[in-house]
Amino acid sequence: MTSLEHTAYETGRASPGLIGFAGRVLRLFYHAMRMRSDRAALHAMPDYLLKDMGITRSGIDYYTSTRRAASGTGGMDIRTIG
Repeated sequence: MTSLEHTAYETGRASPGLIGFAGRVLRLFYHAMRMRSDRAALHAMPDYLLKDMGITRSGIDYYTSTRRAASGTGGMDIRTIG
C-alpha cells in the first residue's frame, strides 16, 4: 500500500465532526455496558466452570477490563461459551 493509499484509507475510516464523535461515544458506551454484563455473568458462574475456561475468580476484573478488551487482545464473549 502506498502512502497515498494509506492516507486515503485512514481518513475514510472515521467520520469527521459531530456525527463521528457521537458514533465513537456510543460504541464506547455499548462496549462498557457489555463488559459490565460479562463481568456479572462470570461472577455468577461456579468455580469449576471458571477453571475450565482458565480464569480464576480474582482474574475476572482483569479479563473484563475495558482497557484490555479495547486494546485488540480479543476480549471474551461468554455468550458463545456453552
